[in-house]
Parts: sequence; structure tokens; C-alpha cells
Amino acid sequence: MVIEKDNPLSHRKALIAGTMCVLGWATCSPARADAQTIVAVDAAVKYQVMDGFGTSVRVFEDPHVFDNFDPATKRAATVMTPQQQDEVLDKLYKELKLTRVRPVNGEGKLGAGIEPVNDNDNPDVTDPGKFNFAFKNLDAHADYLMRARRRGAGTSFLSPLGRESWMDTHTNNDAGEYAEWLLAQVKRCAERDVRLPYLSVANEPSTYRNPMSGEFVRDVIKNLGPRLRKARFDTKFITPDDVRSSDAAARTKVILADPAARQYVGALATHLYDESVSHVGQMKTLADQYELPLWMTEFSIGGMRSAKLHADPLHWASLMHDLISTYNVSAVDYMWGFFGKWEGDKTTLIMLNNTGDKYDGYTLTKTYYMTGQFSRFIRPGSRRIKAESSDQAIEASAYLDDRGLTIVAINTGDADRKVAFSVSGYPALAKSRVEAIRTSSTEDWASLPALAVDRTTFAATLPHNSITTFTANREKASR
Repeated sequence: MVIEKDNPLSHRKALIAGTMCVLGWATCSPARADAQTIVAVDAAVKYQVMDGFGTSVRVFEDPHVFDNFDPATKRAATVMTPQQQDEVLDKLYKELKLTRVRPVNGEGKLGAGIEPVNDNDNPDVTDPGKFNFAFKNLDAHADYLMRARRRGAGTSFLSPLGRESWMDTHTNNDAGEYAEWLLAQVKRCAERDVRLPYLSVANEPSTYRNPMSGEFVRDVIKNLGPRLRKARFDTKFITPDDVRSSDAAARTKVILADPAARQYVGALATHLYDESVSHVGQMKTLADQYELPLWMTEFSIGGMRSAKLHADPLHWASLMHDLISTYNVSAVDYMWGFFGKWEGDKTTLIMLNNTGDKYDGYTLTKTYYMTGQFSRFIRPGSRRIKAESSDQAIEASAYLDDRGLTIVAINTGDADRKVAFSVSGYPALAKSRVEAIRTSSTEDWASLPALAVDRTTFAATLPHNSITTFTANREKASR
């Protein structure tokens, strides 16, 4: 039951009272009876398994991070010590608990790429001496992945920005050469003790940087999939990792229609630029049809206006809720984990500050804290369960894992709301106290007093424009 915002107060109270009776709350206490909103959680109704949260990254020494350049080192002029880098990594992977990393590599600049000239005329035979993996071509990214993995980031995948200037995308031989190029990168990562669980054929294949048809992406997967297995890699493809969901859906249909390609696909992926988020529904349909997880692998507040969304941290949290609860997205990745202050705070979770070549520390953005209301509590393997709100201003989602129950509630309205949470199918709640963490315009992960539980219900006031995460993790939950 949805209660419209413009209902008269008396009508609203009548609707709430009616809903309480339906839920069996006829004898509930006055503290819950005066609730303005009801969130009903049903642990018996299960949806997608969550795959985690992450970001794209450039390595710290990349000149683009600080927008400066040292001609002597050909790296960023601003130098961070290993200890300063470790502090940022800890903020991302230990405190924010991100579990996913998407490096930015393979830019394919003329004469300066991974394979600046074709190693030979046979894509089935690789000459390793013709490949240059130095620094941000690949090696620095592999080192970053190792550091992130030690901190709990177990999911990583390459998504090349651009192919080499000599490469084309029309013939089977073109697909073979591109597949050889990708295979060389997978092998190089393994040599540096990083085995990639996933691989994207290309970042945003419908854009000018590395344009590819769905047929070409399909042919690369069909070529490379067997070669990966022959080389004893179980790497699966993330596809198509495209700029818009409508473009992603068009290419996905072509790729998945071919059983030979489909067997190597591990997840579907899309970005959200330039069109309504409702287009993600096209990708959800395909994910449901082929029983594959759906990931959102790049977006930020900086791109939200292109999707006709409010561009602020609270609405980023609301978008995360919408992706997870409406479209069954199981992984959400922000644009940048960290970036220099020149980029501003709209595309990054951690802003790195500098004065010229001097590093001045970092700033945790409000989006960092909003993201953490999900990422710190909803671990890979968690299962989303049913959660319905009687008020469209209150957005709620719920999750179970082997530690217990998590509920994330967002008050997008302009007024505080007294909310009653009713949980069925999770008897362990009756023996628990509910912990709560909140982020608002004036708070960042504020710990709130524990909430008492009356059998299957608890109540809380959600301030306007805030997000609160409730956890009941004192009993082992059944999935």
C-alpha cells in the first residue's frame, strides 16, 4: 500500500491504522502506533545475491590524478609516499569495505600502447618481447590490485579504454588480434600474482574511444574464451560495460544469442549516462532471461544530470537503492575511488589534495559516507529480501547474510518521519537489539542508540534527507 504525500492527515492516519491491522499490529504499543510510515520486511521472499561495491581507479602516480607531470619521471609531479597511499587504500577497502576494483588501463596511444606495433601476423602466436606492460600500461595496475586484494577487494576486472592504433574491428582476424592483446594482459597479471576473475572486452564500446559492434565483442569472446580455458584461466567476461543501458542492451542481445559466446559470460554490465535510469530495465530483462547477475560498473554524481537525476550525495544513495531494489542490480561501482582535487568532489569518493607537487592529505566526500551506508554492511553473498514502504518518501531495502539482518532506509522527504519496521520470517530478531548508523547533511556514520525490539517490530525516527542502516547481527541468520 502506498500512501500519497498529499493525503489529508486524518486520511493518512486511517490508512496507516488499516495497514497495521493487516500486519497484525492491532495491539501494538503507542510508540509504534503513532508511526507515520510502515516498512514491512519479509525474509521469506528472496531476490538477488549481492556481489559488492567498488570503483574505477587510476594508479596514484598517473599524471592525470593530480593533473601535473614530471618530465624526469614521466609520472605525476605530486608524489605520495607508500604510507600515504596505504592510508587511502585503507579508507577504501578496510573502512568503506569496497570489494571491487576496475583499473583504467590500455589507453592505446599512438606508439605508446601495450602492443604499439603488431607483434606478428599470427594472432594465435604471441611474441612477448613486443609487449610493453610498464607502469600504467598494466604493471602498476596489477600492483594496485594486489594491495587492494590484501585489504579485502576480491573482485577485479580490466576494462580497456582504447585499443592499439593499428587495430581494427571488422574481420575475424581483427577479433583474433584483439583477443591476443587481452590474453597477453591476463597472463601478465597472473605473472604478477593477480589472477583476474573477470574481464571486460572494452570500456564503453559504443563511444568514440574504442567503438565496437556487438558482433565484434561476441567474436572476441568466442575467440578468447577457449584460449583462456586452454591456458588454465577461469576468467569470465563482463559485458558489454557500455555507456548507456540502451546501447548495452543492444550489444548484449547479440552476444548472448550465441551459445558459444554465452558460456563465457559471467555478468552483464552497464553505465547510466545520457538517458533515464528506466532503460536499465532492458538489461534486467536480459539478466533475468539468461540468469546472469547485473552490475552497474560506472557512474557518479557528476553524470547524474545527464540521466535527469538530482546531482547530490543523497540522491546518489537513492539511485543505489533504485538500482538494487527495482532492477535487481547486484553490484554498484562509483566512478573514482580517489582523484586529485582539481577534478572536484562530484566524481570521486576520496579527494586527494595538493599544492603543486606537495601532497596535502585527503578529503572524504559526503558521497563516501553515503556509499558506506550500503558497502560497509552489505557484503558479497548477502541476499536481498523483500522490503516495502507505505510512504514513497521512505526508500527501504533489506538483506540477509550469515551474520544477520541489514535494513537500509532513506528519507528523501523534507520532513522527519517516525517509521515502524515489521520483520517477518526472521525469528532471530526477537532476541536482538537493533544497531543503527546514520548519515545526513550534518552527520557522517553517526552511531545511534540501540533500538529495542518488540517481537518482530522496532521503530525509529528518520530525519529528513538522511540515510540510516539498521543491523541485527547477534544471531546467525538462515539464508
